[in-house]
Amino acid sequence: MVEVVAFFGQQGSTLQGYNLPNYGAEVAVKYEFLKNKAASVTLSVSDVFATKKNEQYSESDYFVQTSLRKRDAQVLRLNFNYRFGKADVSLFKRKNTKVNTEGIDMSM
Repeated sequence: MVEVVAFFGQQGSTLQGYNLPNYGAEVAVKYEFLKNKAASVTLSVSDVFATKKNEQYSESDYFVQTSLRKRDAQVLRLNFNYRFGKADVSLFKRKNTKVNTEGIDMSM
């Protein structure tokens, strides 16, 4: 299973200027194995093309400012998951909490 996520930003306005659009792409590959696909390994890469950045432009009567920030570098992740047994979904069903008060004298 291969998953590709792409981020396409849009230009946003600020009080004294604007933010330039943000772009980025992430890719993940997942492989499931063992009986009933109990185990899986996922390899993922963030910001594949090193394009994630935050650019801003601001100006007033007293200044003009342009800023560029790169938050995180490209990150490679390797995850291993193992599922122990089957999930018992009956644990999450709502229990009947009504109390049977028939035949009880409450006038004491």
